[in-house]
Amino acid sequence: MSRKTIIHLLITLAAILLYVPFLGSFHLFDWDEINFAEGAREMLTTGDWGRVQIAFEPFWEKPPLFIWMQAISMKLFGINEFAARFPNAVAGIISLNVFYHIGRKHVGHFFGLFFALAYAGSLAPGLYFKTGIIDPVFNLFIFLAVYQWFMAELEIMNSNNARIHYLLFGIFAGLAVLTKGPVALLIVGILAVIRLVQNGRNAWPGQLNLLVAFFAFTFTIGLWLGIETYHRGTWFLAEFFRYQIVLLQGQIEWHNQPWYYHLVVLFFLCTPAVIFAFPYLFRNPERATGNSALLFSYMRGLFWTVLIIFSIVTTKIIHYSSLCWIPLAFMAAYALYGAFTNRISISRWLSIPLLLSLLPLAVFFAVAPYLLTAENRDVLLAPLLKNDPFALRLLTKGDLWSGFEGIPALLFLIFAVVWIFRFAMGWTKQAAPLFIAVLIFAQCIYIFILPKAEKQLQGEVIGAIERESIENQLFEAWHYKTYAILFYGKVSPETMKGPWSEGAKQAFPNETAPNYTARKHWLMAKPTNLPVKIITRCDYKVDTDFYQSFRKIAEPGPYIIWERLKP
Repeated sequence: MSRKTIIHLLITLAAILLYVPFLGSFHLFDWDEINFAEGAREMLTTGDWGRVQIAFEPFWEKPPLFIWMQAISMKLFGINEFAARFPNAVAGIISLNVFYHIGRKHVGHFFGLFFALAYAGSLAPGLYFKTGIIDPVFNLFIFLAVYQWFMAELEIMNSNNARIHYLLFGIFAGLAVLTKGPVALLIVGILAVIRLVQNGRNAWPGQLNLLVAFFAFTFTIGLWLGIETYHRGTWFLAEFFRYQIVLLQGQIEWHNQPWYYHLVVLFFLCTPAVIFAFPYLFRNPERATGNSALLFSYMRGLFWTVLIIFSIVTTKIIHYSSLCWIPLAFMAAYALYGAFTNRISISRWLSIPLLLSLLPLAVFFAVAPYLLTAENRDVLLAPLLKNDPFALRLLTKGDLWSGFEGIPALLFLIFAVVWIFRFAMGWTKQAAPLFIAVLIFAQCIYIFILPKAEKQLQGEVIGAIERESIENQLFEAWHYKTYAILFYGKVSPETMKGPWSEGAKQAFPNETAPNYTARKHWLMAKPTNLPVKIITRCDYKVDTDFYQSFRKIAEPGPYIIWERLKP
């Protein structure tokens, strides 16, 4: 067995140990995790694998590929949290192997190892493969598409046939579109234009290769788009693309953030990779030549393309810049590799941004559990939150925290301070121990912090939803958005049908799920033979008419459950 095979087996085993355990140890987080898992649950419930549905109505915000993966996982493991997150764990196992393979092939064996370590050993990248959101799979497909374009340019430079790489590029780009939508084309298209400007002679694929890439792309997306259009017409696709335009225009108010939003996100969440990548964000390393220099140009181009696109777009979510993590890990790997092989010396000035990024995170995770203990929160937190009743009850109800949950963060804080001091003094040149420490720190957050944080933020309300969502009863949320009612309430298609369905589209033409919205309004006042219960936030301002129609029956956390009085 070759060394390469042994290393891949070891990386696979390590990735399994990192990304598979504890996937089902706490509820899915509202909104994104529950949203996608609910789409998969409804796919299984209805047997309709052609389109994504939410509340058993067409959901055009996302294409179906990731939802298909979750649905298959739920077929294997049941409809639960583990199954919803398992596809990303598989993506993590594949990704670390891909990073090692590419790094080893174009730079060297140890560079491949450092590439995988720099990604897995940065804070948010170390956690994202343990979530149930779309982006880890999307990022992998985009990266593979970009890599195939790089390989094609490399083959052309060496006067070889690059057709297979354009074929694979079209397939991976198509899979990326099927995962998250046309933003994939925007990213790879802009990067291709950049390469044409920089090296038009070798980056231009030629007409035949372009046709090959186009055919592979259209065939891949046609496996869904073509069949969907043939059977159901263009309405669903038109709504899907209209929503993508809304996202680009920033018309979703609660997602609008300032232009520097992703700079802050990357600085704190992709640490320490982002810090070690600083010197190479604008230039190639001096010792990078040949294949590695070209690959550096691609990684830097991918980083700036993603960062600029999502900094210009006013709709900003943390996930949007997560694709930057891969090129940042690649560039950071060169610093680790250079120090390990004594080819370069990492600037000791990097100790300053390392302190600024790592220490606030470590202090936060060390102190937060202590502040949330029953003995401290009423004294320390309550005065700060007195003007926000929802946040006050959210953080001061329950007795979950002992304060000891912050010990791993405290140990990491001590290690980070000692390592950064030694690094600043020139007593150590090896950065790998810091990445390993961050990797362990991230896993401790997932094991010790996130389960209790989930219980604090939504545990009581999800428990109430599971208890109250019984047959022969109508249960719904009012005046706040949640997908937990659908997923944890195990809502069936039959409960979504009723007298409210008639004229729902006309009454609520701008709603994503008009029938679901009509149902909510019907339950507030219209006649029904079944018991009706609704859940609101504690800060929902009720009026006299509401009190005459509903009575309070429970208060799970910062929420209130109301039972409708019979007429």
